[in-house]
Amino acid sequence: MNFRRIACLLAVCMVLLSNICLAEEHMEFVDANGSTGYYVDVDTIAPETVVENDAQRTLWNADVAVVRADLNRRYLYAMRFDPDKRTYQIFHSEVQRYDTKDVLQSSDTVEAPRAYASSSPMNEIVQFIISTASSSSNE
Repeated sequence: MNFRRIACLLAVCMVLLSNICLAEEHMEFVDANGSTGYYVDVDTIAPETVVENDAQRTLWNADVAVVRADLNRRYLYAMRFDPDKRTYQIFHSEVQRYDTKDVLQSSDTVEAPRAYASSSPMNEIVQFIISTASSSSNE
């Protein structure tokens, strides 16, 4: 069973990593805080069903961009969100110079899940992802 979980995790990571290169194509604005803007690539939104303690839950995968206009930086992330636990996890990250899109830094390090508050931009991103997925499934 652990082998299946690891294989699924690796498959999801590969999909997310391959999609992050296309992150600029279908980014939609979600929220802003001062000179920082938050965007989601709607083409990368993907639900993931997990079972914990005999209960089925949905996690959400998506590519997210954070643009810091004051620093001329764009941060791209392949992320997984757990709305029930209010956590997010980063699988791949990239820092770019915003005006030229030159890659300044890149990491394939899978980070531990981090908590987010209901007032956080991450919560707005999760709500946007769920809303977008619901509206596209109703079409």
